[in-house]
Amino acid sequence: MPLEATLKRVLTGPSPDALWSLRADLLLLADRLPPIEQGFADSSLAIAGEFHHYLIELQSRMTAHEFSQLASRLDIGSVGLLALQDLVTDRERLFKKLFLGGLSEGLMVLATLQYSKAWKTEVMLVNDEALWRLFDGFWQLSRQLRPDLPAEVRRAQIEGLLAPLRSPDVEPSVKAAVIARLFQVLLVASLTWVGTGVRAASGQ
Repeated sequence: MPLEATLKRVLTGPSPDALWSLRADLLLLADRLPPIEQGFADSSLAIAGEFHHYLIELQSRMTAHEFSQLASRLDIGSVGLLALQDLVTDRERLFKKLFLGGLSEGLMVLATLQYSKAWKTEVMLVNDEALWRLFDGFWQLSRQLRPDLPAEVRRAQIEGLLAPLRSPDVEPSVKAAVIARLFQVLLVASLTWVGTGVRAASGQ
């Protein structure tokens, strides 16, 4: 399906252009959803918009070569494309696989990018704003996929996920790579409604 090809671009080399195409694909599917699923689609569209905004902000502060290097480090295709096969089978399992697994994914990037050159001070502000939005995004996703989870546990999970990125000792370039990775994880984990839209589009 067209969505799978577009999402593959976002997971293997994210760019503002890829997210623009993904939004269009998601809107087409969302139009066919029953009202009960609309909230999930709205969440995915909001996350895609925040990710697009973040990449645009980074791109405006980096050279073309730097941005290309960043995008090349964000390939989670093997994780994300595998998850595509299970988008509507088990939301709780998908939540655990991607949301809780996001910490190890992020730390893996953190460990491999310590050599990166620090960028301008403005990138620090862009990263701080993105962390704020990621906290909100993971909170809303957690509420949708795990409504039974105590708020204290939800907070602890998200704080643990984002804590390494709040350290002033981590270079802005490293933070940017991990933040972008977490946007990818958050986006994929929000797409549990896609199977319903695909079936509606095919008349099933």
